[in-house]
Amino acid sequence: MTPHKYHHEFEVLKQIYALYDETIKDQKMVCKKGCAACCTCNVTLTGLEAAYLSQALDTEAKAALKDAVDRHFPQKRYIPKITTNQFARLCMEGHAVPEEENNPEWGTCPALNTSLCSIYHARPFGCRALMSTIVCADHGYARVRPEIITTNTLFMQAIEHLDQNGISGNFSDIMSLFLGKNSLSKSEENSIDHIRKKITTKENFQFTANEKITVLMIEPEYRNKLSVVIQILSSFLK
Repeated sequence: MTPHKYHHEFEVLKQIYALYDETIKDQKMVCKKGCAACCTCNVTLTGLEAAYLSQALDTEAKAALKDAVDRHFPQKRYIPKITTNQFARLCMEGHAVPEEENNPEWGTCPALNTSLCSIYHARPFGCRALMSTIVCADHGYARVRPEIITTNTLFMQAIEHLDQNGISGNFSDIMSLFLGKNSLSKSEENSIDHIRKKITTKENFQFTANEKITVLMIEPEYRNKLSVVIQILSSFLK
């Protein structure tokens, strides 16, 4: 089998996912199998994550996800105006950041199947980072510890940096490009390349261009705690 064009990036992405699991393994969370209150249609991911997810699915699973996205494509969904690294840069430069609208009541994730994730083994980081210390279904919201929010932000910055020449967007929008009949190309590889070239065009208003890391959004009290994780992530991204 010919290696995928983005094989190296996929391997780094898997290493980042594994490092995250190791970093948060001792955190006490109530989230468990079948808990899907946070699995809304507002999840975002990078184009590289979408490509990784697409190639990680077999033909049957890919067809099932395509059918689910086609049937449950959310008309009202969170479409990010800026990425995490854009936000960090704008704050560092003293610029205002755009207001964004995000409502969990807009609907559930198309990949959800009777409260279970149909793509769990290859799910994007936006899903992996959903952790709460209270049962969301009982309270109507999640409660996440400040250190976890900081850790999540650090990993989101690293994942975006890995795909710094790519895009980010809503799960349904991006996966439609890889799974739907309107895919820009027959192969995931060409889809990524074409999307990157067309990101500034009006028809792709729902996507946001990724950026490299210019500043890490880590509060001073967590810098020492996360110093080893930062070093490891830096070694991944060289």
